[in-house]
Amino acid sequence: MINGNVPGNVTGNVTSNFNRNVTGTFSERRAEQISTIKDIAKKLGVSVSTVSRALNNHPDIREETKKQVMEMIKKLNYMPNAMAKGLIQKKSYTIGLMIPEITDPFFSGIAHGVEEELSNHNYQCVYGNTGRDSKKEKNFISSAISRQYDGLILTPDHMDEEFISMLANISIPYVFLRRRTPEQLPMPFVDVDHYESACTAVRHLIEAGHRQIGLIGMSETSFVGQLRYQGYVDTLRANGIELEDKNVVLGGNRIEFGREAMGRLLEANPTITAVFAVNDLLGIGALEYLAEQQIAVPDQISLIGFDDLEYSRLHWIQLTTMKQPRKEMGRRAAQLVLNMIENKDEIPPSVLFDTQLLQRKTVGRLESL
Repeated sequence: MINGNVPGNVTGNVTSNFNRNVTGTFSERRAEQISTIKDIAKKLGVSVSTVSRALNNHPDIREETKKQVMEMIKKLNYMPNAMAKGLIQKKSYTIGLMIPEITDPFFSGIAHGVEEELSNHNYQCVYGNTGRDSKKEKNFISSAISRQYDGLILTPDHMDEEFISMLANISIPYVFLRRRTPEQLPMPFVDVDHYESACTAVRHLIEAGHRQIGLIGMSETSFVGQLRYQGYVDTLRANGIELEDKNVVLGGNRIEFGREAMGRLLEANPTITAVFAVNDLLGIGALEYLAEQQIAVPDQISLIGFDDLEYSRLHWIQLTTMKQPRKEMGRRAAQLVLNMIENKDEIPPSVLFDTQLLQRKTVGRLESL
């Protein structure tokens, strides 16, 4: 610690020297950063067009010339002007990624895949967190148009006539991710088969001897939630199990709702022996309630989720679940939109990924049928 005995002139000299050094450094950096393509051409004694073609790896430029240009770029610390390059090539090298809820860990894996693929092709990703709000979703589309994004990857929660009309009238290629494209729109989607995956999850519980099977589901307006709910209903019926309203609680997609819904299920029907939570967050919330009530899993009640979030793999959770290949889904969505940017007249086919049943420690066999 510096004490009060330090002479004032020493402090002043240090501060003065520091300011001069910093100012000088910033000025030098500023001077270096404003080097232009004309400076490079002048230093090398070649034309501006030669430097430009070398930067774009044009085949009619000799390798020796390209090497000299690259060396001069390093020497002058030249940074290409992205806006100018975009104006010339009519590209912004920017893709918009619509995320319905940035706090939902499901979308982190998807975003990772999108960013990784775009980065490999020198594109940047701009996020739009809509909070599942219809107005914000439409504002995201309007912003993408005004900012001239090259492409969009969309996960909307509200596809009303106005939203569909906006997309029908834009020239920006787009891909739906974890949503199915409305029939009025010709663009592709990337998703999993939510219905068949839900059927697999419920069959797994039935094959373990369970017949009193509850469901914790998303809101009735959720497209994904409805597909998973229908898979649950149809699988019960296909196995001669009557659907009972008291065994179903719908309305949310977060841990808090899973905890609440588990309590409501057991209060309505204490004989339930297994539960299908239509996403992992709901399943983790249900596990929390069961732990609080000292109800053993899977000895007293079994539970299966859907997603395979990182939380679900933790040692003290070990949730049996349906795995979605989130990163691969994000990568494929990015690949599709990049393909449409480069091949403007081609619309690639949609992609449905398979899910995988991951058997961990929350589903047990019911011995007494």
